Amino acid sequence: MRRDESSPLEHSRRSPASSGRTIDWSALSDAVLPQAIRCRAIDVTISTDRDEYRLGEPVSIDVTLENRLPVPIRLRTDSPERWYWAVDGHPAASCHPRGIPDRPSTIAFARGERKRFRRRWSQRLRVDEREWQPVGPGRYVLEAKIARDDAEARGLIGRCTVEICEPRLV
Repeated sequence: MRRDESSPLEHSRRSPASSGRTIDWSALSDAVLPQAIRCRAIDVTISTDRDEYRLGEPVSIDVTLENRLPVPIRLRTDSPERWYWAVDGHPAASCHPRGIPDRPSTIAFARGERKRFRRRWSQRLRVDEREWQPVGPGRYVLEAKIARDDAEARGLIGRCTVEICEPRLV
């Protein structure tokens, strides 16, 4: 069975699940909490296991999306692909686009929920529909963000930097 690429590796909550209540807490928080507060509640981080990689060595990427509030949060997204990662502005730098429709969706978080994803960057960037080029030595900015046009302005983005180095001779 193949795991859906958009599903997280793990979910964790700081509070217990609801005990059979019939209240739609996400709808209630949508009605009560302004969009600005809902956006500030979500923390987006991206990290790697090291700061430096040898040329050609795959880069392991961890992305965490976390609701810092004790209430459920739902955010509008510009795409059914609710978040994405990029290298120096190249979206999903080593993945082919999957024909995601251009329609809005939402991403929902339970209270205190943390969603964690893992990706791998093969140190290649897409230059056109069928061509990928390996990167050279240098510093590269990895970013993860919620799929919204205003993600940067609303703080729904995380960044980290890795350095790609020539292999050292022994």
